[in-house]
Amino acid sequence: MKQPLPALRRFYTGRWYPILVALLIFLGHCAAMEALFALILALTLVPALLLCEDVRFGILPFLCAIFIVSVRDYTPSNPGYDEQYLNAPFLVTLSVAVILVLAALVLFLIRNRKHRNPFPRRGMFWSMAFVCALFALNGSLSPAYSIGNFLYVLLIAASLLPVYALFVLFLRFDESTFDYFMYCLVVAGLLIVAELIFAFFTTVQFVDGEIVKGSVVLGWGVWTNIGGMLAFLMPACFYFAHSHRHGWIGYVLGLLEYLCIVLSQSRGALLIGTLILALCLLYVCVGGSNRKQNRIFTACIGVCAVIGILFLSEKLFSLVRNFADMGLADNGRFEMWKIGIDKFCERPLFGSGFYDSYHTEEWDMGPLPYLYHNTAVQVLGATGIVGAVAYLYHRFHTVKLVIMRPNFRKTILGTCILALLLFSLTDVLFFKIYPTIYYSLMLLFIEHSQGEKGT
Repeated sequence: MKQPLPALRRFYTGRWYPILVALLIFLGHCAAMEALFALILALTLVPALLLCEDVRFGILPFLCAIFIVSVRDYTPSNPGYDEQYLNAPFLVTLSVAVILVLAALVLFLIRNRKHRNPFPRRGMFWSMAFVCALFALNGSLSPAYSIGNFLYVLLIAASLLPVYALFVLFLRFDESTFDYFMYCLVVAGLLIVAELIFAFFTTVQFVDGEIVKGSVVLGWGVWTNIGGMLAFLMPACFYFAHSHRHGWIGYVLGLLEYLCIVLSQSRGALLIGTLILALCLLYVCVGGSNRKQNRIFTACIGVCAVIGILFLSEKLFSLVRNFADMGLADNGRFEMWKIGIDKFCERPLFGSGFYDSYHTEEWDMGPLPYLYHNTAVQVLGATGIVGAVAYLYHRFHTVKLVIMRPNFRKTILGTCILALLLFSLTDVLFFKIYPTIYYSLMLLFIEHSQGEKGT
């Protein structure tokens, strides 16, 4: 029995287990059988927690669990979560999965407690904790204060701090760990790509050969979430294109993710994604051991793009007609931002709270608050000067972390975070729960690449 155990450990810490995780999530999503496949995914985690000596295997499950939410009956104005998830079979299945994983996790923590890393006395964890603590005061002096204000920040904190703490204590930061993390980011991006392409063959609607933007939904998010996440994750592909063997594969996958940003029909994601793609191409053409082949590749892509525009202009315009039709229209954002600023002016110290924002009959958010589609306006309107000071303090430390003692590892993850922050100036991705898990782990890996040369 001793021989299979090392092989099983190698499977969990190698590159095949993330593929299995992505496959289970993809099948559960497409088959609208998330309860069954969530249970199967949970069962794969149990042996890993009982056998492995660190939590490296848990990176992709943490990052991608949300993507198993299926497209069944999902529309932007009526998610239908009540019908899908508030039923006995799903709740029982979910409870069994959670109990199994938590029990195995407790055993893992007990078994590895003597070998854990020391917890940092300062750094990004405490910066994030400071932000969450002051955000929790949002709307404190407002007569319309709701306990939901505190609970929502608690939900954000739960996606930032426990994940960071678990990995900072029980992840071995050796030379291969960073590559493994970037590999997981690539797999996560490709999982979104696969779900989006599947949607185009099933649920996405067309009228006169043109995409109906409102039908581009995946259950866990609508077109803006899809495009924003792809822009957020795309730089990871070019990390491998920079210097790794067979880097051209990473280059092609990065272009594939960019193409799917176009398919997402998100104007903000296309704008930010184009800027991020340009930065990534600059990185791989100027530096890295693959720079010569990347220059050739980029030149060929440029020539192909020109030819495509000349000979396929009508079809290409049909693909991007939604962008052309919308142009620079704000789609109600200017009004949202004005409301947010007015809320700040009414309650400048602690803001008006996340749940005293605005309401619209066109969009049913369920238990979640309506957000202002701009991080700066959101922080000011919901948390006031106190929250803004905390956010700026945290942002100062993130910028300092990326630019001090730079290396390519920090640069590429810093570019991922830049995409998130820029996109969140016109949308709500930063205040969604699942992107903050990525954000937290990216900061962790930037911290642990301090002083390293990277690749």
